[in-house]
Amino acid sequence: MAASETEVEAALRRIFPIYEHAGLTVESVRDGIYRVRIPLNRENGNHLNTVHAALQWAAAEVLGGLVVMAVFGLEQLDKMYGAVQSVSIDFQRPARSAIVAEALFDEREARRIEQMMGDGQDATFHLHAVVRDEGGATVAVTEAVYVVRPLRPAKADVRLGRAGM
Repeated sequence: MAASETEVEAALRRIFPIYEHAGLTVESVRDGIYRVRIPLNRENGNHLNTVHAALQWAAAEVLGGLVVMAVFGLEQLDKMYGAVQSVSIDFQRPARSAIVAEALFDEREARRIEQMMGDGQDATFHLHAVVRDEGGATVAVTEAVYVVRPLRPAKADVRLGRAGM
């Protein structure tokens, strides 16, 4: 069953508390549209009164995690994990308001990843994201590569309480 934006946001904030601190909200995990918002406030701003570059990067990077959560469902997170392999970011203009990061993910690509994971293989995927300000102006563009892997019982991650990481 597909998770709602509220459920995905709660899971993100539980697994990665930095997103709670940043005030990240999940706006969409449906119909191939993945979108998050981060406010401009004292905690997220920099000395120029713009959204700090690290949070622009984080907003775009987390979209890959949303894809994994949406494609596999929250109930599958104990059987596999996603990780970022690379992210390149092109900052285009200052973010003088809240930011919205958005990526589109094709249903065929989701099925390909599901098939590979079903066969016990690692799956990689690419994601193009655009970060915009509240006025719709593009402030940053990213290109990222993610890997999704089945959990393997050899190692344990004490912090998350999960095996295989």
